[in-house]
Amino acid sequence: MKSVYILLTKTNTLPARIIRKVNGDTYSHASIALDKELNELYSFARRNIHFPLIAGFIHEDIDTGIFARNGDAPCALYELEINEDTYESIKSRIGDMLNNYDAYKYNLIGLIMYNFGISIERRYHFVCSQFVAHILYTNGALKFPKKINLIKPADFCDLPELHEVYKGRLRNVKSHFLSSSRMT
Repeated sequence: MKSVYILLTKTNTLPARIIRKVNGDTYSHASIALDKELNELYSFARRNIHFPLIAGFIHEDIDTGIFARNGDAPCALYELEINEDTYESIKSRIGDMLNNYDAYKYNLIGLIMYNFGISIERRYHFVCSQFVAHILYTNGALKFPKKINLIKPADFCDLPELHEVYKGRLRNVKSHFLSSSRMT
């Protein structure tokens, strides 16, 4: 068995605060990691730390950018165990997306509409939680109780297949795994 990890965060950026205000949820961002060290962490978010409107598919890093500036942000990390074939399928799909990085854009229209319960599907356009749900659903890792274009970050908290492995400050999520790995 292999695992992928879903990282939910509550940063203090203006877009994150607006998202939380509109949807009333605890978390405003979702990412997927292919490793427990969170070195292979991906999402849809701003590509420029100073300008949130330039956004799309990104490789995230806990130690730099928005995450580094929001180290005290609350977060939750969930593990999803999957078989080797599903893991390789997810990894391959993300690799394809990395190879076509410029084609992928942030789904601002989808973000607005999902708050009204309206599912808007746009090719190559995602918000963070739609991307994570899309990757998991289309590769057979997980089914969702509603359309994947309506999935919000907080919806991942309620999925029984996901196991919470960390809850706390963002700056401590990586050290949590390093210390738990040394104990085993």
